[in-house]
Amino acid sequence: MANANRTAAEHVSSADLIYYNDTRQSLVLVQYKKLNARRKGYYYPNSDSGLDGELTRLRAVDRYAALLRKSGDDHRLCPDPSWIKLCPPEAVIPQADVMVPGMYFSRRHFEQLRQDARLQDGRGGGVRFGFANVPSYLDNTMFTRLVETGMIGTTGVGTELVRQQITRSFKQGKALILGLLTGPEEPQSERNSRRRSGG
Repeated sequence: MANANRTAAEHVSSADLIYYNDTRQSLVLVQYKKLNARRKGYYYPNSDSGLDGELTRLRAVDRYAALLRKSGDDHRLCPDPSWIKLCPPEAVIPQADVMVPGMYFSRRHFEQLRQDARLQDGRGGGVRFGFANVPSYLDNTMFTRLVETGMIGTTGVGTELVRQQITRSFKQGKALILGLLTGPEEPQSERNSRRRSGG
């Protein structure tokens, strides 16, 4: 993991994390957002002036990745690269060696939840995201396991798309964490067999 940041981490409200598995040509791009302490730990997407531009960028990345997919590629539960993570307001993001707690959403799931009546705050129909009202999300354990096993993320993506996303992150003044996995990958069946045998 590497951490590249132009801004003091404690002042960052939006950051990017990029996981790239060179062996499986799989990219996962996570857009970090902070829950708002002054709003009782909720995130109000309609009050985030930068969100629409960020979602436009994430949709474009997803469309580009879809063009690279082939019928014989590895199966993915979610083949789009774009994810959003909402973190507690007191969290310092990002850190290269610590995963702060939070809620992970695929970009599509996040946009669907913005239309979900269960997330309305009762005051004029404003939508808010928080641990108390979001019906489903991935936590750190579930998300990292899916990334590790290659069940989410792109297929057939080379380093050029990774370079593009790193460049865009810097141009937007975001903090950036990059995780890179290279070399041969042991099949999950073999890893599980070794764990069961105590090896």
